[in-house]
Amino acid sequence: MHKSSRPLLIVVVALASACSVPPDSTWSDCDPNGRRPTKRCLDELDAGTDASDDANVQVPEPEQEAATCTGRCVPEPSSESAGDWPRTPMLLWYGPRELAPANCDEARKLGGYGDDVEFFEKYRRYAYLDAPPAACECSCPASEGSCTKLPETIEVRAGTCAENGAPALPFGGPAGWDGSCTSTNALPAGVDCGGEFCAQSVYASPLPGPTSEACPAITKPATFTKSTEWAWMGLACEAKEREGTCKTSTHRCMHDLPYPFLQCVALRGKHDKCPGNYDRYTPIHLYGELPVDTRGCTACACGGNPVGSACLASMRLYDDAACTSEFSNDPISSVIEQCTNVSLPGRALGAKAITDLAYVPGLCLATGGEPTGAASEDPAEAVTFCCLAPFEFAE
Repeated sequence: MHKSSRPLLIVVVALASACSVPPDSTWSDCDPNGRRPTKRCLDELDAGTDASDDANVQVPEPEQEAATCTGRCVPEPSSESAGDWPRTPMLLWYGPRELAPANCDEARKLGGYGDDVEFFEKYRRYAYLDAPPAACECSCPASEGSCTKLPETIEVRAGTCAENGAPALPFGGPAGWDGSCTSTNALPAGVDCGGEFCAQSVYASPLPGPTSEACPAITKPATFTKSTEWAWMGLACEAKEREGTCKTSTHRCMHDLPYPFLQCVALRGKHDKCPGNYDRYTPIHLYGELPVDTRGCTACACGGNPVGSACLASMRLYDDAACTSEFSNDPISSVIEQCTNVSLPGRALGAKAITDLAYVPGLCLATGGEPTGAASEDPAEAVTFCCLAPFEFAE
């Protein structure tokens, strides 16, 4: 009986030991997750060996170090004002429009990235609007009128047009003359006037002005031109995050481009406050290319008296009385007098006629055509950008 009770005692002691706190020096605690492994045990674990020849303890592989970001670690928006701001930052080119890259693919090349990296255009917006008032122009129809009267004086002079005070003979038409062919006051060839030929030049006083004329009284829209220019442009490009991790989970590993590209977060609309970690610089407000444009002109009004109207005709001279042999045809007008030198002094002046009497319309001046309205940025197309310092200047 005594010999058979010893195994039972050993089992009880073993169970009691299993339910107690592991002792400090037991080899069974050679486990990196053990409560209190000994120094010798830890040294052997670090060396990659078993704690003892008898124990089959598996030593775990050491953890791989986290990869570092090869781009730029950009923070997500934070603070109480960050609620509506997107968490994904983007690259913004912001500067004079004529220097801007054509598109995001060109921006990618500026950064030295290959075709395996894609940049997508997110926004194309503008700043510093230059939109002067409209340039208005009014035009009115030509005046309307008629001319019916002939020169009051026509005479033959015994001297050239350059001579003053030469003897003269009347060469006008009959009473009530309408300008048709007439031999009234005809002069035969070789007629002498004080020792020289009478027929050296023919003088005509100016035509009388229009007998009736007026400018049409109308109102019409003005024609106008307007220009719209933006001095600066913003091109916002998005790209997928780069491989690698940042020190904190609130930062993202992003591609970066040289100045003047900025790392920014963007929110549609015009906002005056940036998220707390993006509030070091003033928000950048950019707008759509088409402004709110109310520019125009007031209507044009036409009427009144014309300026510059005149009467015009042709004075024809003939050798014969039937107006079949013409030797001179010169214009006469209501603006200036007319003198014509006879090409062969002393020749016969058999007849004359005044033809093609016509009204020359004048300029009708307009009133109105004043610029109205203005152009301004469209708030509906506004985008606010809050940006970090450029990479070169980052702390």
